[in-house]
Amino acid sequence: GKFQPLPEGQYAFVIEAALEKTSKKGLPMVEVSLEVIEDMKYQGKKLKHYVVFIPAGEKGDGMSLHFRHCIGVPFGGDDEVDASTWVGKKLKAKLKIEERDYQGKHYTGNKVVEVMPYGETFTEIIKDEQIPF
Repeated sequence: GKFQPLPEGQYAFVIEAALEKTSKKGLPMVEVSLEVIEDMKYQGKKLKHYVVFIPAGEKGDGMSLHFRHCIGVPFGGDDEVDASTWVGKKLKAKLKIEERDYQGKHYTGNKVVEVMPYGETFTEIIKDEQIPF
């Protein structure tokens, strides 16, 4: 069986695992294993998402704050991050299919492009305060 990405769309997830790591650029990050819930066809399917802690003032610096806000853990800039507290948290995410080349191989997979708290609903209206991934 060849890996098949999930179709593009909106899914509810539970965080199955969250591991503190370092990004390729040397920044702290959390590798999050997400598992689909509430979708009978895709329930149990898994994917990885990387929450990188980008320094304040740099492009994308608010994404980790937004992700933590969505899962209901402390999300201030100076808050201590304990990835173990993320396990079991639920959220909603929009996925796109991403094509990329890495180390001479071509990959097709999913990319999280938007997240929101589990109890909310996505709308088609894009607001300035929404932070894309």
